[in-house]
Amino acid sequence: MWKIFMVLTLGFLIGFFDLLKEKQIKINCRLQTLWLLLLIFCMGVSIGRDGEVIGNLPVLGGKALLFAILAVVGSVVFVFMLSRLFLKKEEEE
Repeated sequence: MWKIFMVLTLGFLIGFFDLLKEKQIKINCRLQTLWLLLLIFCMGVSIGRDGEVIGNLPVLGGKALLFAILAVVGSVVFVFMLSRLFLKKEEEE
C-alpha cells in the first residue's frame, strides 16, 4: 500500500511543481487513457470469469444502474455548486 501512496505523492509533486513539458503532458494523457482502458478490460475479464457475478447479474444490474445514476446526478450537482461558488468569486476579483 505504501508503494501506491509513494507513486501518488511523486506524481502530485511533479504536477504541482510543473516539471513536465507540453509534449510530455500529451504523452502522459495518452498513457493514462491506455492504462485506464487496459484496467477496464481486465476488470471485464475478471467479472466475465466469475460465474456467481453472472448468475446475480439481474439483481446487481438494477442496483448498479441506480448507483450509477445517483453518482452522476450527485457529481453534476456538486460540480455545479462549486463552479457557481468559485467562478462567482473570480468574476468579483
